[in-house]
Amino acid sequence: MYRIDGQRRLRYETNLDEQQTRQWLMEEEMMTPSKHWRSSPFWRPMLFFTGFLVAFSEAIVRLIQGTGVIDAIWPHAVRSLDWTVWLRTSTEQTLTLFILISIGAFFLNKWKVSSPNQNAIDEGLMIATGVVSGLIAIHFVMDIFYLKGAFLMLPMLYAWLLLWLLLMVGGMPRLRTSALEGTTPARVIHLIGVFVAAWMLMPGVPALVGFAPSPPDAPAIGYGSNPGPYETIRFSEPYDMPVDVAAIQGDREDDVVFSVHVTLPLLPDESPIQTIPLGILLHGFGYPDLDAYTYWIDHLSAKGMAVALVQYPSDLRPAGYESFEAVDVNGTSDFLQHAYRDTAIRVAINHLETMIIGENRSQEMEDNLGNRTVDPTSLWVGGHSLGGAYTFITLDEVLPKGWGSHALVVALESPASRPMGDFMEPDLSNLPLNTMVQVAVTEDDMSVGSCPGVFHQQMFNALPSERNQLIEVHSDQYGFPRLIASHYLQTNPAHDRLSDWGFYRRIDAQADFLVAHGRNDSFTADWAYQYMIEKETLTQMGQWSDGTPVLPLSVYHDALNTEDRFSACT
Repeated sequence: MYRIDGQRRLRYETNLDEQQTRQWLMEEEMMTPSKHWRSSPFWRPMLFFTGFLVAFSEAIVRLIQGTGVIDAIWPHAVRSLDWTVWLRTSTEQTLTLFILISIGAFFLNKWKVSSPNQNAIDEGLMIATGVVSGLIAIHFVMDIFYLKGAFLMLPMLYAWLLLWLLLMVGGMPRLRTSALEGTTPARVIHLIGVFVAAWMLMPGVPALVGFAPSPPDAPAIGYGSNPGPYETIRFSEPYDMPVDVAAIQGDREDDVVFSVHVTLPLLPDESPIQTIPLGILLHGFGYPDLDAYTYWIDHLSAKGMAVALVQYPSDLRPAGYESFEAVDVNGTSDFLQHAYRDTAIRVAINHLETMIIGENRSQEMEDNLGNRTVDPTSLWVGGHSLGGAYTFITLDEVLPKGWGSHALVVALESPASRPMGDFMEPDLSNLPLNTMVQVAVTEDDMSVGSCPGVFHQQMFNALPSERNQLIEVHSDQYGFPRLIASHYLQTNPAHDRLSDWGFYRRIDAQADFLVAHGRNDSFTADWAYQYMIEKETLTQMGQWSDGTPVLPLSVYHDALNTEDRFSACT
C-alpha cells in the first residue's frame, strides 16, 4: 500500500507517467541493492555465520591442507593457553581489561545511534558477534575433550564481549519491543544469547573480584623450588637420520634439524667432582621442541648431571600407513612407525655416546667438563607421552652397554602405549639395587589416558614395591587458578603450581637420588629415596590460600591388580 501511494505521489510531484515512474523506481532499486539485502530475513544470520566461520578459518585451512583435527586446532589451543596465562597473571589487569571493554562498547553504541551509517555498523557488530560465538564454540569443544575446566578467565572474557555485542546489536533482552509486536525468533535467540553470556560469566566472578582461594606458591626452598645448585649450559649436535627412516619422513617436521641436545651443569673449577651421571629424555609425539622441556631438563641438570634430549621423527609415512588399523592392547600398540622410530632413537643414542663419552667427545664437552667425565653407569631415563613409551627402547639400547648398572631412575610421564614386539622389549631382570621407577599419570589426560602407564608399571614388578610406583596427579578446581592435571603438565607451556608440586618436586628428588649415588653419597641418596617413598613428603601438595589442602597425589604399587579405579584398563 505504501509503495502504491509512493508511486502516485512521485507521479504527481514529477509529472511522470506510470511507465516512467516504474522505470525510475527500478533504476533506483538497482543502484541501491543493499536495501534489499538488509530487508531480507536471511541477511543478518548470514553475517553472523560469516563471522562464525572466520573463527574457524585457521582450522579449516589447515584441514584442507591435510593436517589432522588435532594439528588443525593446535595453533589456536596454544594461543588460548597464552591468553589464559596472561589473564590469570593478575586479576587487577584482567578487571581493567573488562572495564576498558565496557567503556569502549558504551561509546561505540552512542556513536552508532547518532551515525547515519547505523546499518553498516550493525552489520559489522553482527559479524563480530559471529566471531566471538565461534571462539566460544571452539572453547567448549576443547574444554570437553582437553581442557576439562582448566580455563576460567578466557571464557569469561569471551562472554563479556558477547554480552556487549548482543546489547549493542539488539538492545536490552526482551521477547518483544512493543505491545503490538509479537514474539519473534530473533528476539528469542537474542534473549538466549544474553543468558548464555551471563551463565558463562558467573563462574569467574569470585576469581575476578579476588574472593576465590589461590593455589599454594611454588616451594621456596628444597625440591620443587628453582633449579640448582648449579647453573647449566646447552649445546646440540645433529645426527644422521637413517636412510630408511628419512625415506618415509613427511613434511610436517621439515623445519626440524633432528639433533641430540645436551645440557651440562657448570661445576666450579675447585669442585672435587670427577664424574657426573647421565640423563636421556625423549619428547612427546609431534613435539620435538627443546623449548617445551627446558624446565624439566634444568631441574635434572642443575643437580649435577648431563641431560640429553633426543629428538626423533614423528611424521613418518611408511607404505600402507593410511589404511593400517593399529592394535592397542595391554599398554602396547603395533603402529607401523614404531620400528622406524626405534631405528632413529638407537642411532641418536649411539651419536650421544660419541658426543659425550668416547675418546673423541665433542669440543663443547672438553671446554665445559675439562678432565671430568660423564659416567652412564648412574643413569636417568624417561620421557613424556610417546617419549615415555619409547623409554623402553632407550633401556633396551643402553642396558647391554652397562649403562645404569650402578644406579637407575626410570621416569615415565603420561606415557603412551609402548611398541609391541619382543625386539623392542628390554631385559629388565637384572636392574641394579639402586633403582627407582616412577610412572606418573594425570587425572584429566585426554590424550593417552592412564591405562598405558598402569600396564607399564607391570614391566618392573620384579622390583621391591616401594621402588615401583604408579603416581596419579589429581585435578583440583577448588580455587583460582584451577589446577588441572592434563597430559601436558610436564611441559613448559602448561607450567603452573600443579606442575611445581606434582611434578618438579619429584624430578628434583629423582636427580638428587641419582647424583648422590653417582658420588657414593649415601646420606643424600637415602634422603632423596625416603622423600620419594614416604607418603607425607611425596603426596602432599600444599594448601590453598584459605588453608584447604590441595588434593594429594595417589601412589599405587600394583595398580592393575589391586585398584578398582583402573579396572577399565583390563
